[in-house]
Amino acid sequence: MTNISKPNEANNSDYVVGDTVVFIDSDMHDSLMTVSQVDEDSVLLDDGAKFALKHLLRHASITEIKAKRRLSRENRTSFMGDDAYLENNISPKCVFITSDVQIHLSKALAAQKEVS
Repeated sequence: MTNISKPNEANNSDYVVGDTVVFIDSDMHDSLMTVSQVDEDSVLLDDGAKFALKHLLRHASITEIKAKRRLSRENRTSFMGDDAYLENNISPKCVFITSDVQIHLSKALAAQKEVS
């Protein structure tokens, strides 16, 4: 068995032909697009019908692929359900400890171990 390494390519991007992508910017359209060609800084989409720079795109999530469109924060809530009940019902026993307090408590515990 041989160990074949990945060849060094000048165009070694995160996108490959066949990837499903969406625009990052919510001002752009919400449709899913398929990568048809990858260049150094850009990609051709939907069999060359569209062109985009790589930094304006991201891979579509599984939820977006099932919904057949990009889900922004607003329409993600309506599609997946509201989770405000989780965010707004934090236990009163939940305590946030700052890093300074955490350092002080760990030093106090270490000192207590030395004494006992």
